[in-house]
Amino acid sequence: MRPVTGLDRAGVQWMFVAIGVALIVVAGGEAVSLRRARARIDSLQAQALDARLTQQQLENHLAHERATGEALSLELARVRGSDGSMRTADAGRASAAQPTLTLTPLGTRGARPPDATVAQPAGAQSIQLRLVLPRRRPASSATYAVAIRTWSGGETLWQRSGLIASAVDGKPMVTTFITGDVFAAGAYEIALTAGDPPSDVAAYEVAVASDFVKVKGKR
Repeated sequence: MRPVTGLDRAGVQWMFVAIGVALIVVAGGEAVSLRRARARIDSLQAQALDARLTQQQLENHLAHERATGEALSLELARVRGSDGSMRTADAGRASAAQPTLTLTPLGTRGARPPDATVAQPAGAQSIQLRLVLPRRRPASSATYAVAIRTWSGGETLWQRSGLIASAVDGKPMVTTFITGDVFAAGAYEIALTAGDPPSDVAAYEVAVASDFVKVKGKR
């Protein structure tokens, strides 16, 4: 092979040395910039995660406070109504306790909607919805969410989150207050979830007719 002419000159050799040093400096600077960018991205991701967790905690606390406030408002309205009715003898004898609707978890969802067998509540009537928890359930510190959907179409009609479990009549339940206008005539499914992202805990069914409702479920 013929030697390349001109490479034996000192000036040309020093030029290649300078180019090599410049390339090394540029590569080193790019590596440092890339490392700093990755560290910045990691820091921003950690801040975003902290902000998301804080927002979730605030939303859960707000939902719990809202549910508690609504329950207290409904109970206060019921007590005031009872006090007002007690001023007359006939109304005083007619005052009733808070109505409840207790549902037990379904084993499997049936192919047909359940039949209705219990009277439909009045639109403005306050009802305590009680969902009996299954044997396998989240930890006692878990927060729950309830969603009421149409049985056929799955359209969400009512939902509430930030609920906690409690013992009612010796059974662990998730309770919340609803009004009678939630249940128009038809069949409904109720989904109980826990955690974030939400995971399914249990499913329930209820069917409402113009003059009766049926509750269906089993452990």
